[in-house]
Amino acid sequence: MGTSSSSRGPGSNSPLVPPWADSEPNAPQLQPEGQRFREFRTQLGQFVSGGGSDGAKLRSALGSYARKATGGGTIGSRRFGAMASAGGALFDAMAALRDGQDPNLPNVDLDTLNGRPTQVAIGMLVKALVPVNGDAERIRVALNDALSEALVGQEEFDFNRITDDIIAETMIAYLTECIFEQVILDSRDAFAKARNAGQADRAEKAMRVLVRAATDKHMAKLLTGNVRMLNGRMVRDVQLHAIKDIWAEWEAYEK
Repeated sequence: MGTSSSSRGPGSNSPLVPPWADSEPNAPQLQPEGQRFREFRTQLGQFVSGGGSDGAKLRSALGSYARKATGGGTIGSRRFGAMASAGGALFDAMAALRDGQDPNLPNVDLDTLNGRPTQVAIGMLVKALVPVNGDAERIRVALNDALSEALVGQEEFDFNRITDDIIAETMIAYLTECIFEQVILDSRDAFAKARNAGQADRAEKAMRVLVRAATDKHMAKLLTGNVRMLNGRMVRDVQLHAIKDIWAEWEAYEK
């Protein structure tokens, strides 16, 4: 089974935005709605138990997730502050490598990366980029998957092959995985409703496709043609803006 098998997830009384994750730590917090995950988890469980083929049920589950479980786009996007900051650091590192410069990361420079097996180089970058906080494991997975997808087919790491398009693709893949992993975590035991591992995997794949489509739709337009005008701090804000737009799209599923 995929990433969902060990998910326990937060309870309804958990804060909408954990302190380490808050993109606006000085903004007031809302009180979480009672049983805020119930509808989302019930609908997602029905989607999974139905074989992962009912797209309307999945959209309804994500609509409830955006509006009720996470408190709407403004609050929901704040939950991704730590992940977005790590994404900004990833952008800065990739942009430096594209320009033939050291990525300004501990124990990582051009000499240690270039010519290494690509997966080894990715491992070094991920290790240097993962922060110490409650989202570390999801950030680790997202960084590894995004870099592996962007650099697929490269047996040896070569910074000369990093382009603006590769950087944009990396950032879209990274945010996709961050959102997907967070939804999986918050789903708690919804994927346990699957009758077998294959059914759960099909449901996960369907949800990842939907998350990727939404992320590509709302983030690509903020990156295309702009990569060289951005820096990590700005890309952090780009990710949070894209999440608000994704949440707004998902909330519309409930109407």
